[in-house]
Amino acid sequence: MVKIQVPDRDECAKAFAALIRRGRVDCFRDNVFIVPEPALAVLQTMGVSYQELGRGGLDYAQKALRDSVATEA
Repeated sequence: MVKIQVPDRDECAKAFAALIRRGRVDCFRDNVFIVPEPALAVLQTMGVSYQELGRGGLDYAQKALRDSVATEA
């Protein structure tokens, strides 16, 4: 799993629409997503620019979700 940020709002919407049809996408604030590694190839093919923020396994995504819920409380 790869944590990315798509800074451009229009590109973000286009990328999100394409990625949710292809697999799991965890969404966070500020256009941040955790996606499977093959999703990066999809973004590159589409010409969407993104910043990679981190990498990890499935437990990485689960921890990020738990942490985001904990900060809202």
